[in-house]
Amino acid sequence: MVRHNWILQAFQESGIVFEDNSDPDFEFNSLVKEVQSLAKKVHWKSASRKLKKLVSHFGQASSDPREIPEEVFTSVLRAYMQDRLHGARAAEPARRAMEEMVANGYSVPVDIANFCIKESMGYEQDGTHEGFGGIDTALAMLAAVEVSENPPAILDDTYEKLITTMAKEGSLDDSLQLLREFVVEKSSTPSLKLFSDVALACVDGVNDPEKVMTSLAYLKAAGYDLDTIASTTDGREILAAGVIAAEKMDNIGLGLRFLTAASKAEGCAPDKGDDLVASLSPASQRACTIIHRRAINKAVEDNSWKLAVKLLDLMLERGLKPSPSVWRNVVTCCAKNEKSRKATQVNLFKAGRAEKPPLRVFNTVVNACEVCGEEELTITVLDSMKDTH
Repeated sequence: MVRHNWILQAFQESGIVFEDNSDPDFEFNSLVKEVQSLAKKVHWKSASRKLKKLVSHFGQASSDPREIPEEVFTSVLRAYMQDRLHGARAAEPARRAMEEMVANGYSVPVDIANFCIKESMGYEQDGTHEGFGGIDTALAMLAAVEVSENPPAILDDTYEKLITTMAKEGSLDDSLQLLREFVVEKSSTPSLKLFSDVALACVDGVNDPEKVMTSLAYLKAAGYDLDTIASTTDGREILAAGVIAAEKMDNIGLGLRFLTAASKAEGCAPDKGDDLVASLSPASQRACTIIHRRAINKAVEDNSWKLAVKLLDLMLERGLKPSPSVWRNVVTCCAKNEKSRKATQVNLFKAGRAEKPPLRVFNTVVNACEVCGEEELTITVLDSMKDTH
């Protein structure tokens, strides 16, 4: 250094002066051109490294901040977008590019924002795709574009994929919060498929039945009617989730309400909506059977034979198989109330639909017939008992 200074001093004394005439923007312009060239060739990894160097040297947080052209970010992002973010491997670089783009005062184009958010999510753990991307990356992208001066419009299908992925991964609280924002604050009407995915996630994977009711509240807020949605498969899945949740919450009335709503739907011919809901899955069939059994037993306890018979009829209409104890309770309730004809009808119907009724059930019906003075019915029951046993 001493020798260098001595040489400079010697030149200055002799009248020779060195001037730096190099272009101060050369490195900046060179990096910009290089990034755009690599992005055009879809060499996304190399473009990502050069963009990182450009931001490091001339970004807003650097010692020499420059105004990086908007097309630099958009060209790199479009290179990332190829092949669905290159199998989500470009998800994190895309997130960083979007954040830097917003930091430079630009707005991310609508198509880029929505595409990157959707394709950063897969169907594996935490919404990743072979370990790349995921829910956190998608949420970071969403947060980045929303803080820009002119945030792009996030499309309905983008929100729906984000909410569905979060629900299936068990983040129910966050999923429902975003669903509420989607429905209430943005006044949107999501598809029934979205509500179906969220409701089924509440009762299947996470087993949190009370949150099903929250999702159904948002369903009604979105403008859907429970009495009509059973005309579609997604609507039937929603009602089935509601029945399963009601059974787990031991809310008999609510479970029967969902089935009644399903029965009112049009467009299910030749079947009925409640039949389709009850037979939708083993879980829904089990829940419907349990709810009907509990409702019938409660009616028998209250000595309400009409309600017990009506519920039994509904159970059979919906393709559900009552247990022997349910048949026996209904017959006994009718007999105790001296409804011999109804008891005989139920008992004979059972004889043709299920395993043979025990002798004590026939005895109960015979006694009821005798009390009511129904001699012909007594003979009918005795003949049925003879054929059965």
